[in-house]
Amino acid sequence: MTESSQCQPSRLVRTLIVFTVMASISAMMPREAVAATETVIYNFMGPPDGSNGYGGLSYNLVQNAGHFYGVTSAGGTYDAEYGGLGTVFELSFQNGAWVEQVIHSFGGPGDGWRPNGNPVMDGDGNLYGVLLVGTGVSDIGAVFKLSPDGDGTWAETILTSPNVGPHVPVGGLTLDAAGNLYGVTLGGGAGTCDDGSCGTIFELSPPAKNAKKWKFTKLYRFFGPKAGDGSWPNGNLVFDSAGNLYGTTVEGGAFNNGTVFELSPGPLGWTEKILFNFGSPYTDGFYPGGGLIFDDHGNLYGTTLGGGDGCCGAVFELSPSGEHWTEKVLYSFLEAGDGSGPQGPLVFHNGNLYATTRSGGAQQSDVGVVFKLSPSGGTWKGTVLHSFSGPPGDGWEPAGGVIFDRHGNLFGVANGGAYGPYGNGVIYQIPR
Repeated sequence: MTESSQCQPSRLVRTLIVFTVMASISAMMPREAVAATETVIYNFMGPPDGSNGYGGLSYNLVQNAGHFYGVTSAGGTYDAEYGGLGTVFELSFQNGAWVEQVIHSFGGPGDGWRPNGNPVMDGDGNLYGVLLVGTGVSDIGAVFKLSPDGDGTWAETILTSPNVGPHVPVGGLTLDAAGNLYGVTLGGGAGTCDDGSCGTIFELSPPAKNAKKWKFTKLYRFFGPKAGDGSWPNGNLVFDSAGNLYGTTVEGGAFNNGTVFELSPGPLGWTEKILFNFGSPYTDGFYPGGGLIFDDHGNLYGTTLGGGDGCCGAVFELSPSGEHWTEKVLYSFLEAGDGSGPQGPLVFHNGNLYATTRSGGAQQSDVGVVFKLSPSGGTWKGTVLHSFSGPPGDGWEPAGGVIFDRHGNLFGVANGGAYGPYGNGVIYQIPR
């Protein structure tokens, strides 16, 4: 984190979407901080266990029947001497303790490696996710499925063909009611954006009757700022009740600070519409990257990595009004004692918004927070629930979002932890 008199927009680092937001320290901030009540409930140990490694990304957990599931970008049994190629893990509470089990190690024969983005689970308990590297040409990733066998083991299937699949998939997958999967990529697009294409939205459809293969389709190719379009979609996609898809691009648009877009299905394919172009870094924010969520009234919520009324990122709301959408910054991060660079997706719980920032916080180590936003008299009040302190006793740089169990306890994944100088990652809990 670099200190300067004011925060300046950073350039996007395209590979693996690791962002750094330039930030300053502000002296006076109307923020509320609470005593840390976070507990590390599991430390990843590295190969043959999972690992996020130094500088790796952490992703969302999903839950089913009281069990949590997630991915690590490294670790596992394959290529373990070089840190491993990634895992899928299960975490459950058994006999008064949290127990973790690696249910799949990537990199075996016919398998891809380096899981990336948030996994998703269907109603039958099958897990789906994306891999940065597939089994074909070097710039094409893969989509995987893990199915429980009923005896505690899981069977993996690669759903995409070796040379037909997502180019540099990022963010997470979205599942519709018909079992189709939707995701975003940095590569494979139409326009030219710096050193590559501008990204795509893709769909993966289950096999038709009497067929065996899933169908991979590029629904939309982004054209970039020169064409007035977005570039480099990132974060989860979300559906509305009419079947339209919504998402964000980190850059592109009228001011090259990112966009919010809508994709609508039609008889001739999917049509894109830019709903909002992020403009001034000091009012709108810039680089939206955590995906979007809806509230019950049809408003969209998301985060930007930088900008806002403060310096270091913002939470925004987009409200529909006829054919137009109006943006409002709900909260701006100021870093000192506050978070900086919100990156994980937002989640609603009991009317409040929750997420993480990858940097900032009250600790001297400046490695991120878990925060809550609460509506209060027409404004939103920010509360830091936990400031991470890093290895060996805590996590750091939480890039993923948070999840709640049925009791209202909050869980998430972060880097850091007890094993190795930088740790291999942790799973943490904050009680309700």
